[in-house]
Amino acid sequence: MLKNLLKNKAKIIEETNPDKIYVENIRSFFNIPTKWAKYLCELAVRQNIFRKRYGVLCKNSDCNRIIEVFNSQDGIPEEVDCYICATEGKEHIFKKDDLDVIEFYQLNDVKK
Repeated sequence: MLKNLLKNKAKIIEETNPDKIYVENIRSFFNIPTKWAKYLCELAVRQNIFRKRYGVLCKNSDCNRIIEVFNSQDGIPEEVDCYICATEGKEHIFKKDDLDVIEFYQLNDVKK
């Protein structure tokens, strides 16, 4: 049983991109409520372990990629361009207020 638990935890770590750590990754790893996982992520930001990022999602349902990443919500411009959709001839310039923004974290380079 302990062996399976350790395998599951190792799998979560392997599948987590250090440049896109979501609250759900932390919640799943520690098996804690989302609210506590969010608190741990924010604590990691304050301790300079994580950087908080805001990803803007393309509005096209067949794309839905993160168009661009920003350091703050205030840094998101009034219009955002999805270059992938532009190359495919689809609608590609979107108003900030029409887009979904997702929060995630990045592991800081903690070399000392």
